[in-house]
Amino acid sequence: MGSFLARLPKPIAALLTVLGVLVVAEVDFISGVELRIYPLYYLPIAFAAWYVGRAWTVVAVALSTLAWAGANYLAGLQFTGPGVWLFNTAMLGTSFLVVGLLLAQLKLALTHEKQLSRLDPLTSLLNARAFHEEAARVVSVARRKNRPVTIAYIDLDDFKGLNDTHGHHEGDEMLRQVAAAIRACTRISDVAARMGGDEFVLLLPETGHNEARLSLDRLRGVLVKALAKAPHPVTASIGAVVFDTVTGSVDAMVRAADQSMYAAKAAGKDRLVLDTAADPEAVALRHMA
Repeated sequence: MGSFLARLPKPIAALLTVLGVLVVAEVDFISGVELRIYPLYYLPIAFAAWYVGRAWTVVAVALSTLAWAGANYLAGLQFTGPGVWLFNTAMLGTSFLVVGLLLAQLKLALTHEKQLSRLDPLTSLLNARAFHEEAARVVSVARRKNRPVTIAYIDLDDFKGLNDTHGHHEGDEMLRQVAAAIRACTRISDVAARMGGDEFVLLLPETGHNEARLSLDRLRGVLVKALAKAPHPVTASIGAVVFDTVTGSVDAMVRAADQSMYAAKAAGKDRLVLDTAADPEAVALRHMA
């Protein structure tokens, strides 16, 4: 149920918030002045805080406060004077506002934490787990629509030498530079991640062989410039596979790109090896032959 509500468009969720306030106000009016059901107003306020946002939380608070005052006034609730009405309404509205904003802030904090859990802390690219989640979604669409997908695996050559001779600080800075180069060469629809160590992966949806060659040649050129800044010679081997038809799993496709990357290393490093395959296992067999 929660995932369904989270997918609701914001206008629909906002409309449900207003309807919720109106329903509670109607119940409040019907129940009369002796029964105190004002805690029910926290429900649409909480809904707005969790599924719509901070601004609509304030709107829900204002509507709930006015609805409580209106429903109870029409139901016959009496106080000794207007000042008491104003005070009680203000106190209830303050209570609504505090709870609503606390819930909205909690939702923001949880969302931020979830986003951070999907990112590599050093490079701010996706981590391996998040990559597989996003890649599974992209590959599923490509398989359903029979569209091409390219996966590239990037490994830094002699990166250990940089760490050994100049320390991990220089190595970490180089990894950040590589991540920046990858981001500079990717589209919004592409999925880039650091898989661990000095290994990166890039998924290019809607990308056939010619487009992949252009994109990855450009990426390699940007990487060459970025790696030239390193105080120790470091290059990049890129292995990529174009899947004109998606038949295998994400894991199998990544393994195929990894095999192409090792072929690039075996051929002398500092190069791009681009394969085309329908079956991910065929790439491994091709390079073993």
